[in-house]
Amino acid sequence: MAKENEAIAMEVDGPKSSNSDPINPRFSINVLQLLKSAQMQHGLRHGDYARYRRYCTARLRRLYKSLKFTHGRGKYTRRAINESTVTEVRYLHMVLYTAERAWSHAMEKRQLLDGPNAKQRIYLIGRLRKAVKWADLFSRLCAAKGDSRTSLEAENPLSSMLFELNSPVLASLTTLKDQVLPGMGNEDKEDLVANLFYQRAAYAYASYMNGLLLFEQDRNWDTALKNFISARAVYEELGKYGALENQVLCRERVEELEPSIRYCRHKIGESNLKTSDLLQIGEMDGPALDLFKAKLEAAMAEARSQQAASLTEFHWLGHRFPISNAKTRVAILKAQELEKDLHGPAADSLPAEKKLAVFDKIFTAYHEARSFIRSDLVSAGNADSVKDELNGLDKAVSAVLGQRTIERNQLLVSIAKSKLTRRRDDKNEKVTKPEELVRLHDLLLQNTADLSDLVSSGRDRKPEEVAFAEDCVIRSTAFRAQRCFYLAKSYSSAGKRTEAYVLYCHARSLAENALKKFQTVAGTDEVTIKELKTLYNECRANSCIEHATGIMEHEKVSENLSKKVSTISLSGVDKKVEKFLLEKLDVYESAVGEPNVKSVPRIEVFPPAFQSTPRNPIVLDLAYNCIDFPSLENRMKKDKKGFISRLWR
Repeated sequence: MAKENEAIAMEVDGPKSSNSDPINPRFSINVLQLLKSAQMQHGLRHGDYARYRRYCTARLRRLYKSLKFTHGRGKYTRRAINESTVTEVRYLHMVLYTAERAWSHAMEKRQLLDGPNAKQRIYLIGRLRKAVKWADLFSRLCAAKGDSRTSLEAENPLSSMLFELNSPVLASLTTLKDQVLPGMGNEDKEDLVANLFYQRAAYAYASYMNGLLLFEQDRNWDTALKNFISARAVYEELGKYGALENQVLCRERVEELEPSIRYCRHKIGESNLKTSDLLQIGEMDGPALDLFKAKLEAAMAEARSQQAASLTEFHWLGHRFPISNAKTRVAILKAQELEKDLHGPAADSLPAEKKLAVFDKIFTAYHEARSFIRSDLVSAGNADSVKDELNGLDKAVSAVLGQRTIERNQLLVSIAKSKLTRRRDDKNEKVTKPEELVRLHDLLLQNTADLSDLVSSGRDRKPEEVAFAEDCVIRSTAFRAQRCFYLAKSYSSAGKRTEAYVLYCHARSLAENALKKFQTVAGTDEVTIKELKTLYNECRANSCIEHATGIMEHEKVSENLSKKVSTISLSGVDKKVEKFLLEKLDVYESAVGEPNVKSVPRIEVFPPAFQSTPRNPIVLDLAYNCIDFPSLENRMKKDKKGFISRLWR
């Protein structure tokens, strides 16, 4: 497998140049395609920078050995790479993968759980500096060794200007298209555009690495912005020419660079980006955005720590609990910021998958807060007042966590409801069964009961707590009505009409009781009341349908019985035997039965009946014991009995 990947990487390198000048050979290397295939195949598809760094190390080792460019056997002797050293394209690969190894090592340090500390960050910046150094060398070598036909350089002075990659002025491909390309043949046009693509991609790669270093150092935002803009401009121009695959890679790179450019402008003050806009940018995916995400997360953590100084109390149902631990404040503040995404004005436009991801982050933040609170309880000692405050805070955080758990399960119910009526969706996902909704409502009932017990556990209860406990009881009744409704659907799909009818009637009475209680409570959500009214109407309609269907099936029982009795024969053989599917292929008749009734499908007899098969005859030799065979003693060798033979006995 490694040899196949290596062969593919060598194919990506690009065609060999037709310039066979032995003094100054030139080569082609497709930087974007080479890096994209290597990154996607070796870890960066899942953000595993350690695996990608190991691949770069192994690739460099193979290149060093194949090129015989090792740095000594015993003592390390550094061998420099310059223009005279590059005699084939693998030397350019060696420089490129060295830069990639240093960059992936820096990104690996950036992905540590608690973030890099001061010492690790110094090491991280050092690795980025090394990546920039090798990227600049790669750009210079590509400028000197890039494949360009000598005839084109002689006939077109503009082409030589286009290959001056270290120039700060970016040559426009539009000028190339308008002035140079019309006077060339088709083959010359393709060669010039391909060579320009390879060399400009190397220049953009070096600019991107320089921008990453300044981005991580939190300084020289102007220079970082210029590097990112320069790289984006190159990729935008190169995205208009060349093969379709190269155009797609260039456009993807432009999209990955855009968030870093916007963030640099935000730091300079040229852009009025809000925090929500930055968070929206951080939701994009791509290896080029991982450093931006880490930087954004660090900035958000710093902002939370500054805001946490003002969060001295936690308000819950009329109680005010002081928060003394700074880590607890940051965790609660993070959870409250995430809750704004779920209950804010833009919550309706948020997809269900992203809402579930936000819920997971909220749960993580509240669990962190509870762990800090319990650590403070252990270290509180015998201070009863401090313990009471911490216990109250733990109770409040647990109650809020229970509320968010109920909201998440309600979101799962809404997703399952949307799939209940579908036959098959575009992604070939499984259709939701009523039993799945019954299970989800069991979870909701358990969560509501736990939350009600938690709120009712205190001795001095405030009116807000009493009202909240009553609301939990009413919601539990609504959840019971919905659970009963989907349980009735499950029985209906199994053909049990009586049980389904009784459950529909019971669900209707529960929905009616819950609707009356909700209408008496002030400030009830109108959406909940609307859902209960819809549930009441559906229960009434389905109970009527089940009643009618049950009567029809009951009337058909006597008719079916008379038909079966009429087919009984006194000889014990039925007059009419239902045929299997393979016996009546010429008749359009179902062999499975009705979808609502569980019946044995009659497709083929299984297990199949035994059949007689021919086999070889069994031969028994019965005459052997009746034959008298002649004696052979006269032919047997007799023992010689002498004096010497008797001594050896």
